[in-house]
Amino acid sequence: MGGEGGRWDTRGSVRRVLLVVHNVTSATRLLDVLPLLRDWRIQLLATCTGSSPFQAGVPELLAEVGVPVLPWAQALRTPVDLAVSASFGGQLHELCGKLTVLSHGVGYNKTLATPDAGRRTPDAGRRTPDAGRRTPDAGRRTPDAGR
Repeated sequence: MGGEGGRWDTRGSVRRVLLVVHNVTSATRLLDVLPLLRDWRIQLLATCTGSSPFQAGVPELLAEVGVPVLPWAQALRTPVDLAVSASFGGQLHELCGKLTVLSHGVGYNKTLATPDAGRRTPDAGRRTPDAGRRTPDAGRRTPDAGR
């Protein structure tokens, strides 16, 4: 879609939806909702932000989908009715259109730990004098064990 691409539109009242891909994981989440957007009144476009270090396989996946892919710089200049992303990475605030972000994967919207979580206290890991000491009948099975 070049600078004069709109001049060649053959459909009226078409809405543009931009799929914003960060990596294969986010792309597969967008592909999950793609059937909802397959409509002759919607022109689908895709772009890759380049913000993820895990971009291997993204161009091949987008080529299989058959949606026109815009370079990120061009996508930032292209007005769209809706941009759909499955990640908050990249400069999403610079897109020309409304944005929705879908969650992807288990724990995507998890609560992050507080800043001091995971810090060890001075006595963390220190064993007590009787730690690991077994009681006389530890491990002894009762007659009905295992039933």
